Amino acid sequence: MFIGCVTSRYSFLSKGRQLMPYIILLSLIKIKIKMTINSNAGYQAIQILIILCFTFISSQASAQDSEAISINKQLDVIRNYPFDMPFERSDITLLNWQYWPYSRYASHHPREFIPMATIHADPEAAALEEIKNDPFDLMELKVSVDMEKDVLLPDLLKSIQMKGFAVMHEGKLVFETYDQGMQKHDIQILQSSSKTFTGMLIHKLASEGLLDLGANVDEYLPDLNADVFKGSTLQNMLDMEVGFPDFGSYHNTYDFGFMSEVHMGLKPKVLGVEHRSTLSFIQQFQKASFAAGNKFSYNDMNTQVLAMVAERVTGKQYAQLIEENFWCPLQARYDGAVSIDEDGNAGASWGMAITLRDAARFGQMMLNRGSFKGKRIIPESYFESTFDQPPTEPLSPYFVLGQQEDYRNQVWMLRDDGLMHTIGSFGQFIFADYKNEIAIVFMANWKDTSHLESKEHLLRIVRAVGKQINR
Repeated sequence: MFIGCVTSRYSFLSKGRQLMPYIILLSLIKIKIKMTINSNAGYQAIQILIILCFTFISSQASAQDSEAISINKQLDVIRNYPFDMPFERSDITLLNWQYWPYSRYASHHPREFIPMATIHADPEAAALEEIKNDPFDLMELKVSVDMEKDVLLPDLLKSIQMKGFAVMHEGKLVFETYDQGMQKHDIQILQSSSKTFTGMLIHKLASEGLLDLGANVDEYLPDLNADVFKGSTLQNMLDMEVGFPDFGSYHNTYDFGFMSEVHMGLKPKVLGVEHRSTLSFIQQFQKASFAAGNKFSYNDMNTQVLAMVAERVTGKQYAQLIEENFWCPLQARYDGAVSIDEDGNAGASWGMAITLRDAARFGQMMLNRGSFKGKRIIPESYFESTFDQPPTEPLSPYFVLGQQEDYRNQVWMLRDDGLMHTIGSFGQFIFADYKNEIAIVFMANWKDTSHLESKEHLLRIVRAVGKQINR
């Protein structure tokens, strides 16, 4: 009843799934009693018992509604706190850790708030090559933010709550800056920038013959039991073309977005959730909202399942796969981390956390079309099928400074500017600028998951830095 009819009110569906066994049991009791008891008094007693049970069930549902309303009110207050409001470390909770002012600390100390698996680095690996003392005078660079206003780069970065910023040119770090207490050894949560690692990993496994991008996920996860994926290929999942319903808001308890974060570990256990399980959350979606490949519909669950596929075909945990396929060949100097739910499933869609400098290594590898220091990490075919191909339907609905953002294989592109880039909530971006031959990393702390004006400033900064370095 509830599983096959998905609505936007996850709390209602969740309550239905929790209470359904009681409803069925009571119905069976009622039928049995009618068959075996002839006494009117006995039958009336059973009727009263059933009414009492349903009254209890209704009270439990009402309690969850009250809890949902209370949480929404708390979030409305939290999301309006000012950026610079003082707070104590003890004030940070799973409900507020992604928002101002608490994210000033929490986003680069994620291990303190969520369970994470370690992505081991080699502390003896060669240091990132760098040219110190600002060789391109970026501290004095003025960025045009409108027709009549230029802003110094450091001031513009501060105005959009940037806590880490790095520029790579010719394989060397030529500029970096930190703010909000972040230091070079701190790992920042990447949010959806994590997805690009998954996309590249899937392509690499396909190039090794371990999977077929044209195959359906059921061929690799026959026990997935989520019919929303019926008829969709791994490529549909990579391109966000699977028929999930609209997840609504991540800040409203009545929406799928919020409940997905409960199961993945970004929010506290509420509304009857006793066990965090990304898989069980996915399994409620038994009917596609549209035919696979017919619409662009950005959804974390595609990436989550792709990570499960990678684990299944390799027999390795996701953190180990990232370590072997990225961290070791990139010669990362600091341990990274990836979130895990209570079943051990990795938060591949949001939960990677790495240092600014190791993100710069990844950006340089993107700029080199899959190579780092002469070593092939990601197959050239990934970039041929992603950046080299013209945009095709269905297209994303997003624009920046009048330019449409293209999406393919879990990465974004602004083709007019020659950019391939990752995007993560609250301002986590890694750019490969093929026209200017630079890579730029932004690790920010925006007020909202996405902020168009700040995003436009990032593009202005990328353009200005590219022009400055190549003048």
